[in-house]
Amino acid sequence: MTQYAIDVLAGTIVAARLVRLACQRHLNDQAQASAKGLEWRPEAAQAVIDFFAEILCLPENTDATDTTREDDDEVTTALEGKPFVLSAWQAFIAGSCFGWYTTQGHRRFRIAYLEIGKGSGKTPMCAGFLLYMLVADGERGQQLFCAAVTLKQAGLAFTDATRMVQASPALRDLIDQKVNNLAVLETGSFIRPISAEKRGLDGMRVGGAVIDEEHEHPTPQVYLKIRAGTKGRRNAIVFIPTNSGFDLESVCWTHHDYSRQVLEGLVTNESWFAFVCHLDACDRCHAAGKLQPADDCPDCDSWKIEGPHWLKANPNLGVSLPWSYLREQVVEALALPSQRNMVRRLNFCQWTAQAVVFIPPEAWAACAGPVTLASMHGRACYLGIDLSDKIDLSSVVAIFPKDMARDVTIEQQGERIPVDRAIDVLPYFWMPAKSIVRRAAEDKVPYPQWEKDGHLTATIGSMVDHDAIVDFIITILAKAVQIKRIGIDQAGASAVITRLRRHFGEEFVIEVPQGFRRLNTPTRMIEALVMSQNLAHPDNPVMNMCLGNLATEENSWREIRPVKISARKRIDGGVALIDAEFALLETPFQDPSVYASRGVRNLGDFL
Repeated sequence: MTQYAIDVLAGTIVAARLVRLACQRHLNDQAQASAKGLEWRPEAAQAVIDFFAEILCLPENTDATDTTREDDDEVTTALEGKPFVLSAWQAFIAGSCFGWYTTQGHRRFRIAYLEIGKGSGKTPMCAGFLLYMLVADGERGQQLFCAAVTLKQAGLAFTDATRMVQASPALRDLIDQKVNNLAVLETGSFIRPISAEKRGLDGMRVGGAVIDEEHEHPTPQVYLKIRAGTKGRRNAIVFIPTNSGFDLESVCWTHHDYSRQVLEGLVTNESWFAFVCHLDACDRCHAAGKLQPADDCPDCDSWKIEGPHWLKANPNLGVSLPWSYLREQVVEALALPSQRNMVRRLNFCQWTAQAVVFIPPEAWAACAGPVTLASMHGRACYLGIDLSDKIDLSSVVAIFPKDMARDVTIEQQGERIPVDRAIDVLPYFWMPAKSIVRRAAEDKVPYPQWEKDGHLTATIGSMVDHDAIVDFIITILAKAVQIKRIGIDQAGASAVITRLRRHFGEEFVIEVPQGFRRLNTPTRMIEALVMSQNLAHPDNPVMNMCLGNLATEENSWREIRPVKISARKRIDGGVALIDAEFALLETPFQDPSVYASRGVRNLGDFL
């Protein structure tokens, strides 16, 4: 399975950008395993791959990737089947999930998020994982579940498992088969379908689970209950095979976006595995912040035009998923516009209501440099402040103008405007100490570790301490640098504004309107500075997260302003950065006094 990663990165196998990042992560982890407290066990990876080929069988009367299965109500069985030989991409997933361990001896990955095109065999594969855990994982009392919102939906993965047991000579006599229960009586282990109906998710001790088709889940209830049930099971793993969806407030989008951030290195989570298929935006569109292909760009991967790029969203295309089936789906979608979004979501892994990321992660990462408060000593700076009103993240960002490294312009309502300065950036963050652990669990972000590493300050109590933030500005920043102006969103910040104006003066603190008209120019300016590498920042992981969560929206006049890519995301550092740029742009720059260059003249000089 490691060879798959090598072939993908070499370009021998066509794969999407996030799949390539998953492969690179695997190879990097092999090289750095001991330093990360990880252990790669190739024999364990091979064992699960061999289990599929030697023990599991697919019924002859059904396909592992039957594209009509969602509409079938009847379950048929076969007494004999064909070996379930994993494709290379499936072997990569299987080996990754079962071959990585921590140095403490337990399985590394606890969550496996698998977003793959419809008909690629992801659900039968995950059902096979549960069968492996049932009979070959060496655990007694395994409680394994096929989980979904409804019992019928949960029954899809369970039906796949049942069919494979009935088709496999090695499993038919070993596994006791009852309605909604597959059990190994000797070890007290079982697989059952469960759902959110009638409190069916309560009281479980989950050793493993498949949460099927998460894009159809209206709430995170199933995931949260299953995840809570893994507590105390050191080798528990939850598989989430799904298609793409459309609801950017859904649990599926949350997991999709979090997986992207893990693969891009914006957040670190060694227990989260992600394999996310998709069509790619071209380099130009991706650099502009588009994570999906633009329909009007001839260089982006197109779902409408057949080509090898279709394999990026459908890795089993031509194996179990016929090319003819996908062609038919596209022909119908082009003829029937009402079907287009469904085809794009299910067959080409496109989220049909996705926002545009403001700054591509690799562009932001390219601007990282040795920016410290000590190195900025005595320099002029402008502050942007974004405060939470209760228990969330708050941010102060300082920007320091400097000479341009590369000439750049921005386009403003059809006019190209030159940028006349570069900036260094210093971000600072605060969060209440009593909410930091809860926020870390809710956001799936390591705030406590960031606080320990000095990237985030925990203030005393359960509410945000605005006084501590103002004290930092007055007693630390103001004594080290020359604060020229401060931009702040007035929402919930009246007391802070009053204190800062009392200390610095009325004209030094300006309120930043949050509309398109006033935020358009500073937002575009920050984008231009990043893309031209005329911005430098200290690679603060909290700031990296905020920029990764920041999107833009556009009005009919092509003006933009920052927004969250999802309602649950933190973008405070990115907003504070734009507020600081607003403060810089709003500051009136006066020409140097003539007296500074020629001195004072006497009246007699003119007589």
